[in-house]
Amino acid sequence: MKNNNIYIDQNAVTILTEVEEGSKDDLCNLLTKMGSDEKGGGIVDFEKISTLHFLRWFLIGNEDVPNTKEGDFENDKLPVTLAFTSNYDGDLDAHLKEILEVAREGIIKVYKNCKGFPKPAAPSDSEIITYLKANTKKNQLFWPAIRGGTVEQLKGESLLRSAIQGFLDSLVQEEKIECKSPKEIKELIVEFVGKDDSLSWALTPRAKPSFSWKFKYYGALVLNLVVFLFPLLILLGICFLLSYIFNKKDNKNRKDISRSQDFDALLKNEDRIFMNQLTVYGALKKPYWFRRTQLRLGLWLFSLNGKYRSNKGKLSGMETIHFARWALFNKNRNVMFLSNYDGAWEIYLSEFIDRSAAAMNL
Repeated sequence: MKNNNIYIDQNAVTILTEVEEGSKDDLCNLLTKMGSDEKGGGIVDFEKISTLHFLRWFLIGNEDVPNTKEGDFENDKLPVTLAFTSNYDGDLDAHLKEILEVAREGIIKVYKNCKGFPKPAAPSDSEIITYLKANTKKNQLFWPAIRGGTVEQLKGESLLRSAIQGFLDSLVQEEKIECKSPKEIKELIVEFVGKDDSLSWALTPRAKPSFSWKFKYYGALVLNLVVFLFPLLILLGICFLLSYIFNKKDNKNRKDISRSQDFDALLKNEDRIFMNQLTVYGALKKPYWFRRTQLRLGLWLFSLNGKYRSNKGKLSGMETIHFARWALFNKNRNVMFLSNYDGAWEIYLSEFIDRSAAAMNL
C-alpha cells in the first residue's frame, strides 16, 4: 500500500454556486440520475476518485430555507443554489484535479447550469478549478472520525479483515485451531498476512504525524488556551446571559412540521448500504448579530473539542459518525449541518439528541 507510510490529513470542501434562472428543474433531474447508483448514473464514476471518502450535491431554493422577512435582512432572499461537498484526503487542488480527470464532462454538465461558470464549450481544468475555489465556503467545524485514515488504507483494511476471516474459517473447518491459545492464533494470522504480498503492508504500523505537524497541532492548542481562555470565559458569561434574555422573548409558537412527499422520496434513497448521510440547513433566528456570534463561538469550542478531545473515533460519545461539518453561508445568515454515519437516520438522530441536545439548541 503506497500511502501506508505517509500521514495524510482528511479535509472537507463546501462549494456553493448560484443556479441560472430557469435551470433548476434540468439540474435537479441530472442530479437525480447521478444519485441513482454508485456509478453516478454513468455521469460521474465516484469509485474511481481515489481521494474521495464521501461526496454530495444538493439544491437549496427559496422555498427550502426560511427567509428573513421579520429580521434585519428584510426581502433579501436566498437564490436557488447548488451545494457541492466532499470529504477527501490531502490537498484540495489535487482532489479537484482528480475529480476532473475522472469526470470532466460530468462536472461540466452539472456546472453549466450555474452562474459564472466559464462559458467556452471546453473550459480548461485550471478555469474550472478557479471557478470552484472562488465559490468555496469556510467550514466552521469539520470532524473526521479516523485521523490519517485514507481511502486506500480503509479499503485495504476492509480487504484485510475479510482475508483474515476467511483464513480463520478455513482453520476451523480443518480443525486446526481448537487447541490453540490466542497468542498462537495471532502468530498464525501474522504468518498468513506476511506470506501474502497484497496483505503484508498491514505488518507495518500506520504512519504517524510528522514533528512539524505535531508542533502546529499542539502549538495552536497552547495559543488558544493562553491568549483566548480568559476573554472567552467573560464572553461565555455574557452569551449565556443574553441567550437567556432572548430565549425568553423568542416566539414559542412553532409551526407544525408535516412529512412532505419530498421527505418520503429522500427516504427511498437511504439504506442502500450500511451508511447514510444527513443534510440539514436553515436560517438563524433573530437578533441575527447575537445568534451569529453565539453560533460562531459555540462551533469554535466544539471544533476544539473535536480536534483535541473527541479525536479517537467518537464525537461526544457517538461512534456512528464518519464525518461531520457545520458551515455558515449566505452572508452568514444561514447554517448547514452535514454528516455521514452508520445505520438508519432515525436512530442516528435519536442518538444525536440524547447525547448532544445542548449543542443542538445553539
